[in-house]
Amino acid sequence: MRVQRVVALVVMSGIACNAAIAAKRAVSLSPSSKWQMDYAPSECRLLRTFGEDKDRTTLQLSRLDVSDVLEMALAGSHMPATDGDASVSVSTSTVTQVPGMHARGFAAAGGAPGSIRFQPDKDLPGALRSDVTADQPTKLSVSFAKRYAVQLDMGPMKGALAALDKCMDDLVTGWGLDPAAQRQRKSAPEPVNNVSDWFRAGDYPSSLNRGGYGGIVVLRLVVAADGSIKNCAVAKAGGDKAFEDLTCRLATTRGQFRPAIGVGGQPIDSVWIRRINWQPATPFITDR
Repeated sequence: MRVQRVVALVVMSGIACNAAIAAKRAVSLSPSSKWQMDYAPSECRLLRTFGEDKDRTTLQLSRLDVSDVLEMALAGSHMPATDGDASVSVSTSTVTQVPGMHARGFAAAGGAPGSIRFQPDKDLPGALRSDVTADQPTKLSVSFAKRYAVQLDMGPMKGALAALDKCMDDLVTGWGLDPAAQRQRKSAPEPVNNVSDWFRAGDYPSSLNRGGYGGIVVLRLVVAADGSIKNCAVAKAGGDKAFEDLTCRLATTRGQFRPAIGVGGQPIDSVWIRRINWQPATPFITDR
């Protein structure tokens, strides 16, 4: 009797497991547009649409740094919303699990599609380039919150990634830097003092404090070979423009750097990028 009960439990567990797998099975989507290269003022965006009708999904891969780091976003009518960043499973044809990826889901609202916005990631481009090296078309699989799972048949990525790299080289040239030297640098500029001390709770604009507004500023500094800050620009921003002007002013006033080191061991001009998240009394900094 006990053996029968154990067998029944094993069978039921297997059925439940198979049901969960079936519910999580990825929807496979083929391309419904060609790749589009968007030369934005401060970043390069590679876009393509997959699927039709209710499954229509737009993929965006963007890059704004000399380092090979990608931001990814998916947009469509059926995206799940999350309260904050959550872990997400991402794989390509040759990489079964891109490590440490996180994303946040936003539901469709006010006529705008829903979206899944991924944190900037340094391993994702490596996974895509691994497919290119293996001469395999990329099948990008994403498994996210609330049983969302999709597989995008992206095809060969060699040309698309080359276009993204070319766009980035053009941006770097526009910043007054040599793309080849930046690709080969041994180290990036490094702050000498604590970056957290650049942005203090008391710096929050008093005119915005009553409403409790926040803002995100992606800061781009060009650091000279002598460690001085040559230029400050806002690469991306969300929120009141007061945060943009304030962030550049504080960074250039308080920031101190060791310069980047080039391939020959000499200091070179280079770029340093960070994301500043302004909230009342608690500004904080992330790596990208």
